[in-house]
Amino acid sequence: MLVLCQMALMAQRNVSFSRSDGYSIVVASDADSTVLAAANELGSVMEDVFGKPYDILPDNRFKRGSFISIGRNRLSDKLCDHYKDSIRDDGFLLFSDKGNMYIIGNEQIALRYGVCHFLENYLGCVYASSNVLYVEKKPNGLTLSDIYDLQNPSFRYREVYQLIPNEDTHYAVWHKLHNRTDFDREWGMFVHTFKELVPVERYFDTHPEWFSEIHGQRVRDGQLCLSNSDVLEVLCANLKTKMDKEPEKTIWSVSQNDNESSCTCPDCKLLDSLYGGPSGTMIWFVNQVAARFPDKTISTLAYQQTRHAPKNIQPAGNVNVMLCSIECQRDRPIADDTSHNSFQSDLRDWTSLTSNIFLWDYVVQFRNYMDPFPNLHVLQPNLRCFRSFGVPMVFEQGSHPNVTENHEWRTFLIAHLLWNVDEDVERLRDRFLKAYYGADRAVFVKTYYDAMSDALLESRQTLSIYGYPIDAQNGYLSPQKIAFYRKLFAQAYATSPYANCSDDDLAAYNDRLRLLELSLDFAVLDLSLYDVGPELSYFYIDSTGNKIAKPEMLSLVDEFYKDCKRLGVKKLDEANYTPRQMVDLIGGFVAKQTGDNKALHKPVTCTTKWSDTYDVGGPQALTDGKAGVLNYYYNWLGFQGNDMDVIVDLEDSQEISEIKADFLFYPLSWIFAPRKVTCYVSDNQKDWRKVAHVDYENEELLTECKIVDFKFSVSAKARYVRLVANSLLTNPDWHRGVGQPCWIFCDEIVVF
Repeated sequence: MLVLCQMALMAQRNVSFSRSDGYSIVVASDADSTVLAAANELGSVMEDVFGKPYDILPDNRFKRGSFISIGRNRLSDKLCDHYKDSIRDDGFLLFSDKGNMYIIGNEQIALRYGVCHFLENYLGCVYASSNVLYVEKKPNGLTLSDIYDLQNPSFRYREVYQLIPNEDTHYAVWHKLHNRTDFDREWGMFVHTFKELVPVERYFDTHPEWFSEIHGQRVRDGQLCLSNSDVLEVLCANLKTKMDKEPEKTIWSVSQNDNESSCTCPDCKLLDSLYGGPSGTMIWFVNQVAARFPDKTISTLAYQQTRHAPKNIQPAGNVNVMLCSIECQRDRPIADDTSHNSFQSDLRDWTSLTSNIFLWDYVVQFRNYMDPFPNLHVLQPNLRCFRSFGVPMVFEQGSHPNVTENHEWRTFLIAHLLWNVDEDVERLRDRFLKAYYGADRAVFVKTYYDAMSDALLESRQTLSIYGYPIDAQNGYLSPQKIAFYRKLFAQAYATSPYANCSDDDLAAYNDRLRLLELSLDFAVLDLSLYDVGPELSYFYIDSTGNKIAKPEMLSLVDEFYKDCKRLGVKKLDEANYTPRQMVDLIGGFVAKQTGDNKALHKPVTCTTKWSDTYDVGGPQALTDGKAGVLNYYYNWLGFQGNDMDVIVDLEDSQEISEIKADFLFYPLSWIFAPRKVTCYVSDNQKDWRKVAHVDYENEELLTECKIVDFKFSVSAKARYVRLVANSLLTNPDWHRGVGQPCWIFCDEIVVF
């Protein structure tokens, strides 16, 4: 789809216009599909810009007149030969001479990049989002003069793993990005491949010694025992089988699983001591694999426990190292951390060993996709840091295939910086905002970005890719800041995007603004779960002292869900938490605190030891009226390696029809629901009557986070209610922390 808007987006560079330009687009008579695609795009968009068609001619049919030459042909042969050594990788040159222009490159895809660069930077066109190209109409024709624009990329490989460039290959080409299609042409396997090359379900029962030993026990959810020679043989045999099925693939990943459970058997510990830790043992092993397949590139991860560079060993010539910045904070540039254990230090050490580095960076908040995430100010400094160490390949991990907060501008910015890390960010932002949100609304969105970034820096808080809105409650998501942001959005909605905007265009622009605003709604809804203050709470207290749900907050929940569904927001985190699940969680949260709860604020005693690691004030947290949320740092009473046995004193004998208690389930953090919960009642705390119990089978779902609701329908009259929750006590056999103490977390106990 092509959207046309009357906008003055940028100053033109070395281009003037006349009423009759007479230009033809010239290609070689045997031009391939890539060159023809470049020519067709140039002709199509120029027709929209200037309001006239442009002929596309093979060089053997072009006779006279002004021309734009694309690629190598009889008009450009000498120029292509002259400049071929100046052009690097998939770079290109725009060159004008005597009013004619040449777009040349050593790779065919570079010609498409050159066309898109010309359309964007010389004719003012902006490809701002998926399948949407903004064109500035110009009544005059084209005259070219004095162009010498050599464009070589800052990085040889450039990928933004976000929704837009992976769903829209045209967008990827326009912004000179590689995408999954390009990647899949070369790569046979991609990261965390130990589990595929030596599958635990196939080998563990018969060969547990092939897998990680942790605390003296071989574990299923860990790594491989790299010191075991049989592991090398079986991995290489299985890898060869895969290679034989796809012989055209040249890069194969032999890399650790996504956990930190490296083997600690005596032989692996010896290798660690010889080569500087798990990273050295990994390179020792991968080098042996690479020697078996000298015509292939073997890629491995420098990630978490293997992030630091090894000692006394270096990667073989056909080993690629994927260096990952997952631990880095996003409130300050990576280069600002000069400590001994910093990522910059690891980057320096790795690049002193090999130039075959694939830098894996992270640019969204993975725990809460729609949470405002003001990391934009570090993107350019970080990429400059990578370039300064000669990194040739950069993969910016976003949230593909999911929508994240502000993903359109973030993707646009990163794409341009991957091509040229020295790009003028302010100029880019002005161009994007005017095109995407409308020239007259751009100022409000720009103020929103700047205010949030300034508040982050002023607060000096850290910014993590695994954060929550509550982390910023005293900074860029304070009640005062949120109120200011709301005013900016109200002003933007009240302003037409541009003069004489049609109703259809207005609806489209409003949707873009609403999608950006949804992240603010998400923050408000999430912060209100913590009852941050009167402005950020689901409740008010009525004249009788009862807690009542705010109608406006319930309406906001409904609007948020409807607009997520309408605008394509399907997941809210990397563990597939959905807007529907968030709505249900909020509904349960409100219901638990607004009903006639007989246990509210009643005394609680506990006969088992709870943990003070996440201090919530002890057992009284179970009846304090503050329900737990999907964040175990808040409101949850935790028990590590222990059962829970608590007694609630209702203070007088009462009729009881229902008892409820919620438990958190998040195995990635060693948190499981109880295997059984039993409910008792008594009038004297001595004679207990068992009234109900529920058994629960914990699922093998490592990364899912959810609240498990235990409900007991009873018919009894009693003063005391006792809940006994039997923990798994230790992580199960399938878990990477097998045998280690696990947690149960309980929140409100509700009695009706």
